[in-house]
Amino acid sequence: MNSTFKLFLFAIIFPLSLTAQDSIPEPNPNQYVATDPETVFFVGEFFRGYSVNNSSWENYSQLGFGLDFNWFVLPFLTIGGEYSYMSGDLKEGDLSNTGAIKRINSHYLGLHLGYYHAFNKEWNLHTLAGFGEVNNVNRAPDSRFTENGNSLMLRSELGYRFDKTGAIFIKATLRWDRMDIDTPPTLHDYINKHSLLLLGFGVRLHLQNPNG
Repeated sequence: MNSTFKLFLFAIIFPLSLTAQDSIPEPNPNQYVATDPETVFFVGEFFRGYSVNNSSWENYSQLGFGLDFNWFVLPFLTIGGEYSYMSGDLKEGDLSNTGAIKRINSHYLGLHLGYYHAFNKEWNLHTLAGFGEVNNVNRAPDSRFTENGNSLMLRSELGYRFDKTGAIFIKATLRWDRMDIDTPPTLHDYINKHSLLLLGFGVRLHLQNPNG
């Protein structure tokens, strides 16, 4: 964990911990309010990735899964953490500028802020912005090496709740990965700057605090 990531963690948690001790604001009048206050929810998701810029990721298939934790620090404000894993196999015939790398395993670990809006008992929207670290493990026929970088992401999830505890959702994420790899100038953006669109679905486990 580098110093930038630690600073980001402190910048999120410290002011929110102070704010949470103050009086809790009234909810938006158009916001549905559950009888039992929300406390935390856990997320499991699957997604498919698409490269939306000219980068080396466009030569690889992209499938992944993620695990997510969210905590309500204010009635509709969440902070949380996420781990996701994405694997990419080289598409047949696509060897341009990638050398002999046959497979990439990408690990993302980050923090995020979110706004949770419930339209009614069933439908809701969770919008998040986050920052994290990326670790890509590259595999060639006779070698293995890693690359590290930072990442920014924006995500929206449209969810449907069956009851107080269980929900499903669909999601769209834009993620910008910036790596730190020494390359010829002509290949710098192609190798180091990745813009990804991640489309997927998942399930949520909501937990309440009946005592408020």
